[in-house]
Amino acid sequence: MDKKSIILGLIRLMLLLLWVPVAVDKLWDLQGFHSTLLRQPIPEWWAGILFWLLPLLELLTAVLIAWRKNRRRIHQGMWLSTLLMLGFTLFILFGVLGWYEKRPCGCGSVISGLSWEDHLWFNAVFLIVSIIGIWFTRTRSGRRLPYRKPLRLFFKRVVGARRLLGGSWLHAMRFPRKFALFRRRA
Repeated sequence: MDKKSIILGLIRLMLLLLWVPVAVDKLWDLQGFHSTLLRQPIPEWWAGILFWLLPLLELLTAVLIAWRKNRRRIHQGMWLSTLLMLGFTLFILFGVLGWYEKRPCGCGSVISGLSWEDHLWFNAVFLIVSIIGIWFTRTRSGRRLPYRKPLRLFFKRVVGARRLLGGSWLHAMRFPRKFALFRRRA
C-alpha cells in the first residue's frame, strides 16, 4: 500500500466514526431529535423536513464512504460529507457570532458536552478532513476513458475515409474480409 491509500483509509475511517454514530443516534430517538429540531433557531416547517432528511443523508454519507473499491462512490460520499459539514459549521458559526437569540445545541453523543466554540473547531476539522478526502478521491483528468480508443478508430476509419473518397457513408465503411460470410479463396 502506498502513502496515499493509507491516508485515504484514515480519512474514511475518521468520517465513518463521525457519521455512523450521529445517524444512528438520530434514528434511534426520532422523537427526541424532532423536539430538538423544534427548539433550533430555524423555521418550524424546516423541522419536519430535516427530521427525516438529516439522518438519511448522514447514513447515505457513511454508506458511500464505506463503499469498497469504487472510487466514484467514495468521492460522492466525500462531497456529501463536505456539504453536510459545511452546513453544520455555518450553523454553529452563526451561533458563535451571536446571530441567534438563543443557542440550543441539538448534538448528541460525545460532542453534546462541547461548548459552541469547541464545537465550531470540531466541525472545522472534519470539514477540512472531508475536503482532503475529496482531493484524494478525485479522478485524474488526463486519464483515458476505456471507450476512447474505439471511438478514435471509428472516426479515423469512417469519417476520414469519407473525407478522402468523397463518397457516401456506406461506401466509406469498409470491413475487413475476415468478417465476410463467404470468404474469397485466393
